[in-house]
Amino acid sequence: METELKLRIEPKHIKKFMQHSLLKATAGDPESQHLYNTYFDTPEHSLLRRGIGLRVRRIEGKHWQTVKTAGNALGGLHQRQEWEIEITGDTPDYQRLPAGPLTQWCANEHNLQRLQPLFTTDFTRTLWNVIIDGSQIEVVLDQGEIRTTSEKLPLSEVELELKSGSLDRLYHLALLLQKAVPLLVENQSKAARGYGLHTPVSPTYHKAKSTVGLTLEMTTEEAFVKIIWHCLEHLQSNEEVVLHGEDIEGVHQMRVAMRRLRSGLTLYKSVIPNRTHTKIRKELKWISNVLGVARDWDIFNLTLSSIPLEYHKILQELFTITAKQRLETYTTVREVLQDNRYSRLLLMLGKWLTRRSWQLHIAESDLPYLEQPAYEFAQRILEQHYQSICRDGEQLQTLEPEQRHRLRISIKKLAYGIRFFAELFPSAEEASRLFAKNLSLLQSELGILNDVNTAVKLLNQIGIEGQAPARHFLNGWYAHQEAVHLTNLETTWQQWRNLPVFW
Repeated sequence: METELKLRIEPKHIKKFMQHSLLKATAGDPESQHLYNTYFDTPEHSLLRRGIGLRVRRIEGKHWQTVKTAGNALGGLHQRQEWEIEITGDTPDYQRLPAGPLTQWCANEHNLQRLQPLFTTDFTRTLWNVIIDGSQIEVVLDQGEIRTTSEKLPLSEVELELKSGSLDRLYHLALLLQKAVPLLVENQSKAARGYGLHTPVSPTYHKAKSTVGLTLEMTTEEAFVKIIWHCLEHLQSNEEVVLHGEDIEGVHQMRVAMRRLRSGLTLYKSVIPNRTHTKIRKELKWISNVLGVARDWDIFNLTLSSIPLEYHKILQELFTITAKQRLETYTTVREVLQDNRYSRLLLMLGKWLTRRSWQLHIAESDLPYLEQPAYEFAQRILEQHYQSICRDGEQLQTLEPEQRHRLRISIKKLAYGIRFFAELFPSAEEASRLFAKNLSLLQSELGILNDVNTAVKLLNQIGIEGQAPARHFLNGWYAHQEAVHLTNLETTWQQWRNLPVFW
């Protein structure tokens, strides 16, 4: 099992990286090797679709055949199974493929005949062996290229591979190195980038996976770790589309992921107090605010676009202004995602989760609460949030916009909690689905009302000089929308309140 952290480094920072005191303190000079790797698959990527990578590596006159599973890649941490064996030539020895991963597929001779080289990686590797707090970590710096027959991509990355010891030491070492040198979390393997170079595919957005992976045997703490990793996976799966794609849903999904992550922390504050992760919460709020501004302008633009065409002439200047604002906010989001601060946040979270650092900062008498069944914790926390929402929504029609917004946030937290913990209530699957569906409808009505309120704020923020007709029209339009959805809200609220809880 290979476990490593991958980090991008710009060539201009390499000299400083190699002079880092942690690397200079290792015994002897670093090793240097030239590695040439050829990756094999069918033209339509049959192995990739099965979660398998096949390469032949040439190093110091020898050839090594490697098979890897897709494994997991999250927060820069890559964990996957690997089989490596020495062979005699530049092409795979199909008789020596490991049993298991490809047994059935390889039994068909036609499949093997269709395998061909798709791309290569050609790079120089510099290697240090670092001992930190009793853990042995191999630090490598790879510099070179990924190539197909017609395209090439520069390669410049740092890998920290755990050889023995504690997983959290990988993150600890990465954070120490990153203090001196900008290192960005890299979730794509060399193979993934090679496939992307061979057959470019437009990045797409990803919604959160429908299940977290909780079981009835899990403790409260084990469920917490699963939930936070689940949210991080959702967040990072949308980085590519935000950085290089066009679909506005990418920013939306990243924002949702951040809200789910922050909600997960809030749901657990009775057993993992905020003070144990104050710095992380501050950084999460920072990135959430950046994503939130971009999403607000997206919603404003969508709202304007939904207005009937016959009114667009009066809104022409506003369309131009809002389009410019959108572009500026997206530029900011992309800069932030490629900033050292964002990568540092991901590494901090990785260290916090793998080390379970909260155990160091809570009273010993509170530790047993972390060991209680996750099922019992979920029952209690869902009931608490449900009762709080019922109280806050008693006078729904008289709530001010800010009060409705706070109610909406509370409803979102309950909705996220229901989805997080759904697997702990297998006998109530249908009831939980119906409850969540009606809660989502309620959330949607409150969301539209909040969008109206946000749009008015953005309209006041940018102003429309000499465009009084446009302002008057929009004020009237939004007032009408608010009246309609306030009526809908009352009906939706009553439908939801009439449902029995399932926990």
